[in-house]
Parts: sequence; C-alpha cells; structure tokens
Amino acid sequence: MAEEKPLGFFAAWKATDTWYSASEDEKREFDRKVEDIFSRAREKGVKMHGVYDCCWSTEWKYFTFWEVPNLELLEEVMEELSEIGDINMYNAQRHFVGRKVRD
Repeated sequence: MAEEKPLGFFAAWKATDTWYSASEDEKREFDRKVEDIFSRAREKGVKMHGVYDCCWSTEWKYFTFWEVPNLELLEEVMEELSEIGDINMYNAQRHFVGRKVRD
C-alpha cells in the first residue's frame, strides 16, 4: 500500500462584527478553546507554521499554513473549530486544501 501524502491546509481570515462586539471575557474564553483544539491537533501530528499578517496585501487580515497527516484529522479539527464559532461566527474565512506533490 502506498504511503499517504500529507495535506497542505491554507486558511485566510478576518474578524467579523460578532468578534468586535464580544466582551473581553468571551474573547478570552474563545481563544482558550481555540488553543485547546490546536494543542490536541498538534499532538495528533498537525504541523502549524504560524500566523501571518497579510492585511497590507489582501482583503484578509491573517493567514496560516498547516501540514496535516490525513483528511480525517483535518475534518475533525475543522468540526471542532466550527462548533466553538471560529468558522464564520467570529471569523470570516477561506480555506484551501491540497496534496503534496513532488518538487
């Protein structure tokens, strides 16, 4: 059986009005939940390559790039993030997923 190629995951996002109207306590609790999800994802093999500010070059505020071992894990992480309001409640986002190819 051939070895599965890792996925590349790219996300660009900006805060929504809901984020700006949230209380500081709500924002802190949300950030804690996101970090918990990210911590579990890293333990399962997701390599996160940081957050980059790109607002000077696009309509989006930030982007990130991850390497993910398989689609099932990426779907699991995205579902958890969606459940806490990260995707399209507190942040408007665009996602791209692709398989690694030979250079």
